[in-house]
Amino acid sequence: MKKFVKMGSVVFGMIALTVSAAFAQVSAGINPAADLGKYKTFAWLRPDVKAGPNPMYNSDLLSATVKQSVGTELLTRGMKEDEEAPDALIQFHTYTQQQRRTNYSGGFYPYFGGWGRWGGFYPYGMMGWGGGGYPYQTQYTEGTLVIDILDAKTKEVLWEGVAQGTLSGKINRIQNQINSSVRKMFTKYYPLKQTVS
Repeated sequence: MKKFVKMGSVVFGMIALTVSAAFAQVSAGINPAADLGKYKTFAWLRPDVKAGPNPMYNSDLLSATVKQSVGTELLTRGMKEDEEAPDALIQFHTYTQQQRRTNYSGGFYPYFGGWGRWGGFYPYGMMGWGGGGYPYQTQYTEGTLVIDILDAKTKEVLWEGVAQGTLSGKINRIQNQINSSVRKMFTKYYPLKQTVS
């Protein structure tokens, strides 16, 4: 039985690590009338930052990270920054919110149920050995990053990318989360054009 307790603890730790590191739920939408290929230059609009009471999330360093990461992706796609006469405008929005998560100490719950009263293995703590552990709550910060590409003349949104997930509690790790999410967002929803030789 100790073997299963250790296994459950290891799996629980792996799942908890995955949750804390996640900021990779990305999606995007494109204006069906937009021809993104015709936009060659861009400029930045003032960011819209709603970071709550924690000053770490309202950091100029994080804003600079977003701009650098997005700028790199746009440069890779043949665009260049031009503050004087841009074809497109880029604006990003950030939003953070405190959330609560219910965790369980000991046993396998909620990922494994343990041993049932008939000696069988039951998921999700059904008649589970050890009662499924003791519930307790932890706080975490959920973050949302929205990136808008607008037509500089009409101000219509051409493309919008969204990344959501749990933020790390360390600023350098948040920077890594931003870079990873922006790269994933553009790779999946704003792919590079294939050149025909």
